[in-house]
Amino acid sequence: MTDKTSNILYYSGLILLTIGVFGLTFAAFFAIIGLPVFIIGVILVLVSLKKTWKQRLIPIGIFLVGIIAFWPIWIGINTIGSEAFLISNNYRGRVNIIYKKDCGIQLEKTKEGLIYKIPNDGILILDKEQKYGFIDHKYYLVDQNGNQTELPKMDVRDFNEEWTLEKNLNEPPRDKLGVFHWGRTGSIGKMIDENGEVSNKDDFYTFSEFYVSTYSDLIEKFDFKYEQKFDSIRDNKIEKCKINTVPNNSYE
Repeated sequence: MTDKTSNILYYSGLILLTIGVFGLTFAAFFAIIGLPVFIIGVILVLVSLKKTWKQRLIPIGIFLVGIIAFWPIWIGINTIGSEAFLISNNYRGRVNIIYKKDCGIQLEKTKEGLIYKIPNDGILILDKEQKYGFIDHKYYLVDQNGNQTELPKMDVRDFNEEWTLEKNLNEPPRDKLGVFHWGRTGSIGKMIDENGEVSNKDDFYTFSEFYVSTYSDLIEKFDFKYEQKFDSIRDNKIEKCKINTVPNNSYE
C-alpha cells in the first residue's frame, strides 16, 4: 500500500467517523444511517496500514468515548420527571390534554412530579405546554374514596388481526383495561399567512391524547361518531375557556 492510498483511506475514514458520530448523537434520528457510516469509517482508518497503530486507534477511541459520554449527559438534560394522570374510575374513552395559552389552568406540582386531574368529560385544558423529553408517565383510575389503581400502558400492535404479518404468541387479553395511544400529540387550527406567520393565534392550540379502554372497545365503540361527538364537546369547552379563562377541572 502506498502512502497516498493510506492517506486517502485514513482521512476518508476520519470524515466518515465524524459524520457517523453526528448521526449517533446530535441527530439521533439519523442513527440508522449513522451507525453503518461510523463502522465503515472505523474500517477505513484501520486498513490505512501506513499509519501507526497510535494514529489509527487514538482517533477511533476519542470518537467512541465521545459517543459513550454523550448519551448519559443528553438523557439527563432531557429527562423531565414523572407525571401522573388521575382519571375518574368510570371513565372510558378518549382523553385530550389541551395546551391553550392564557386559557386553561396550571398543573399541580408535587414532590413526585406533575399531576394531571382529568375531568369527567376527558378534556383537560392547560395554559402552558409542558416540556418534551424523557418522562415517566403513569395512569391511575381514581374512585370516590380517592383510591388509585394504576393502568398498564398498552400497544395495539401487540394484538393479532387478519392483516398482522407476524402473530404475537403472547397476545394480551382483549378485555384487559389499559391506556392506548399514549404519547400521541398534535395541533389544531394553525394557519400560516403569506409572511410565514400564524394568522389565527386565538384559535390555535396543541394537544396530547390517549384512550382509556380495552382493545375490543377501542376498535368497536370509539368509532367515527364517537370521535365527532368528542371533538364537538372539546371545541365547545375551548370556546367557554376562552371566555371564562378557567374551565371546570373536577374529575370526581
